[in-house]
Amino acid sequence: MKRLLLAVCCVVGTAAATSTQVAPAADVDNVVAFARLYGVVRYFYPGDAAAAVDWNGFAVHGVSRVRSAGDAEALEAALEALFLPLGPGIEIGPALSPPPSIGAPDSSLVAWRYLGVPVAPTGRPGPYRAERTNRPTAMPPAGWAADPEPIGATPLAGDHVDVSLARGLRARVSLALSSADAARRPDPAALDGLLAVVSRAQARREADADTNLAGVVVAWNVYRHFYPYWAEFAREPKVDWDAELAGHLRAAAGATTMAQQRDVLRQLVAGVHDGHGRVSDPSGGQRHGVLPIQARLIEERITVTASATSSVPVGSVVTAVDGQPAVRWLEGHMRRASGTPQWKAEQSLRRIGCEAGTTTTLTLDDSGRGRSAALVCGAAPAARPAEPRPEAIAELSPGLWYVDLTRASFDQITSSLGRLAEARGIVFDVRGYPTDAGAAILPHLVDAPEQDRWMHIDRISGPFGRVSGTRDLGWNLQPKPPRIAGRRVFLTDGRAISYAESVMGYVADRRLGTIVGTPTAGANGNVASFEVPGGYAITFTGMRVTRHDGTSPHHLIGITPDVPLAPTIAGIRRGRDELLEKAVARIDQARPPAPARK
Repeated sequence: MKRLLLAVCCVVGTAAATSTQVAPAADVDNVVAFARLYGVVRYFYPGDAAAAVDWNGFAVHGVSRVRSAGDAEALEAALEALFLPLGPGIEIGPALSPPPSIGAPDSSLVAWRYLGVPVAPTGRPGPYRAERTNRPTAMPPAGWAADPEPIGATPLAGDHVDVSLARGLRARVSLALSSADAARRPDPAALDGLLAVVSRAQARREADADTNLAGVVVAWNVYRHFYPYWAEFAREPKVDWDAELAGHLRAAAGATTMAQQRDVLRQLVAGVHDGHGRVSDPSGGQRHGVLPIQARLIEERITVTASATSSVPVGSVVTAVDGQPAVRWLEGHMRRASGTPQWKAEQSLRRIGCEAGTTTTLTLDDSGRGRSAALVCGAAPAARPAEPRPEAIAELSPGLWYVDLTRASFDQITSSLGRLAEARGIVFDVRGYPTDAGAAILPHLVDAPEQDRWMHIDRISGPFGRVSGTRDLGWNLQPKPPRIAGRRVFLTDGRAISYAESVMGYVADRRLGTIVGTPTAGANGNVASFEVPGGYAITFTGMRVTRHDGTSPHHLIGITPDVPLAPTIAGIRRGRDELLEKAVARIDQARPPAPARK
């Protein structure tokens, strides 16, 4: 298993995607120059006109405007026509004027400040916030406690950034403007003309070269300026995001179908190794289905762990998918997935096969007997069978309980709290994503109040990683009665991601129980999403999560078990749950011996 996962991990970072077309190097260089300036101006130039631009439309128009520039002089003219009408304080050329001196902090200046990412959280209210100082709030906090501190540092007079573009060109962008300069329109006619063209540059729902390239421009910039985990890449896997831009643009220029366009974006997202990273189609153009089985990578082989059809028994090993060797099929899917190797394997196998309503043929090896099975993909997630486990809340033996935190709600657990508090041992199952019970059970396990700070949101005051501090958060748990004081064992594996890892972080760092299994997914932090030209939505992690000491990394590591143990194919074929057996054995070993008979 390790050999396969490491092999896939090592090749995912490449930016090239399969394509039948090759973009001219000059075209790519031109779009690189546009992309590097685009993100700085979009997110950090504080002028009023820029704040009102349709920036996805601007990306499509900008790509079409610069692509065919024949030399550096033509590229400079194209960039000036795009950016200079937005307001004062933007300079482009092969050489820049002497930089302005940086003055004292001035609270009257207009400047962008971000608490985390400048895009809305997905699904539910989140902690992120964006504002221009001395202008109406752009994105107020929604549903989280108000931050008592300013978002970022007070703007400085003369603050700016110099950016290397391409083809020998550079740019300077003001990051703080007076209120009068922020409102100024140096050339109203040019600005009106630009905005009119941008409003017509709508992203098309086909594999159009300008739209494809603009999608990469937008996505690359969101990650470049707001992804919170770049410091983690000082260790393996190393990622040079600036160097990867040109490769992603070349791949985008060669995409000739919507499927190829999506794969280009998936490859880009895979390059940041973010388990929350995903490319989806909100238009509903894709009908993902599920097979009537579950499969996991066990002993380096795709193994069926649950089945709703007699044609594919539990314990079957999949050797081919629609005629393609299983290992090659899995490697292909993992290259386009994002996150740790264990999470990419879990996600790829979760989507094994199909579009709803189609048929997938699996070649199986059942204890040495090879055969094929044709399975129809169901449309609903409910079509996927559950792995065999005990009832969600069950007394396995006198005083020894099992609680599956991925199935039992806390309302269901509440009626059993008294018995759990008296139990000699409890096995908590976190092999997957918990219900509300994951967080709700923790106050019954801790023995003292805690204020650990393990979630960190950057206060961003400039491009390319300029951070003026962080907002540090935790769950601030308070003990609640009844306290569950018996011996506790937690089961987990690579299917535990995000919220599941928040729960397991408390277990590990507050020593709330022994952990049995394999490492969790290694991706945590509130998720945010944004849309790129072409209509695809991209999700990613917007905050940094550490261990509870506030510094030790969690990203790409996850929670590692105290007792490493993975299931075996032989155990699955015999109907055994080897992790649960190990947990029960550890609790029973701690049981005091029965008194001797007289």
